[in-house]
Amino acid sequence: MNRFIRLFLILFLSFPVFSSTNSVLIGDLTKDELFLKDQKFYKNYLSAEPYQLNEAPDIDGISVKILFGTWCHDSQREIPKLLKLLESIGMQSEMISLIGLNYSKNEPLNRGEIFEIRRTPTIIFYKNAIEIGRIEETPKLMLEGVGFVPVSLEENLLFILNS
Repeated sequence: MNRFIRLFLILFLSFPVFSSTNSVLIGDLTKDELFLKDQKFYKNYLSAEPYQLNEAPDIDGISVKILFGTWCHDSQREIPKLLKLLESIGMQSEMISLIGLNYSKNEPLNRGEIFEIRRTPTIIFYKNAIEIGRIEETPKLMLEGVGFVPVSLEENLLFILNS
């Protein structure tokens, strides 16, 4: 009986470990590391529609910091689409920083606090190291006299890059 109780406890305590292949990824990541370690991001990337832009934006001097949580459903939905969109406009991987955040929206280098992250994902665009815009949580634009209006990721990205 004692052996049965031990076996039951071991299996019961191990169940959460075996039930999920995904874990919270924290700190600097490459796209390949993210996709290898989190299948949901990879599946969403594969199912994202390729973008056909009428006119490619000027990305000279543009870099992007993407702060997100692998635990966040908005990140799981938006980041794979964003990565596909950035590829379609010719953004080189060395100009894209993927930074995984914990549940407190921070990580060991304290970049969640440094960049004042309140929502995930937060995507920060830079031109020649100066911030030119950000997308927080879901794509939207602030229109004077109207407030925030939802837009597509593509429209939001083009608005930021063409401003």
